Amino acid sequence: MFDIDKLITHLNAGLFSHLVVTGSERNLEKFQTGLKQKLESEGKSTCELQCTTEDIKLNQNEKVDLLFVKGLENLPVQHANTYAIRAYLDAGTYNNLRSIIFCETGHYAKHFNDYDAPFYKFCLQYPISDD
Repeated sequence: MFDIDKLITHLNAGLFSHLVVTGSERNLEKFQTGLKQKLESEGKSTCELQCTTEDIKLNQNEKVDLLFVKGLENLPVQHANTYAIRAYLDAGTYNNLRSIIFCETGHYAKHFNDYDAPFYKFCLQYPISDD
């Protein structure tokens, strides 16, 4: 499977606070499931934030080891929730919030390579290959 152990090693070493994992929808789901199982087997907690254009609840006080951000491709780049999520992750950096953003490869460029996008060059990309 994907190199989940290597990713967890880098995460535990503190090499990054936020990371975007890119791949196909199916492979992102498989990767997230495998990562969650591995983290839980190590006694670590995860929480999922589903990106949507509807009202979202962002909770800075929730203590989790890793936040999974899913569905960024469902948000327009300039949507208020896109800015809110970015601001939440920025602020969380100072509270030891670590996150992995799961984004389909076809939508990565519009959110992370566009100078006018809130997530422009926000974090490292970790591409996973298709089966």
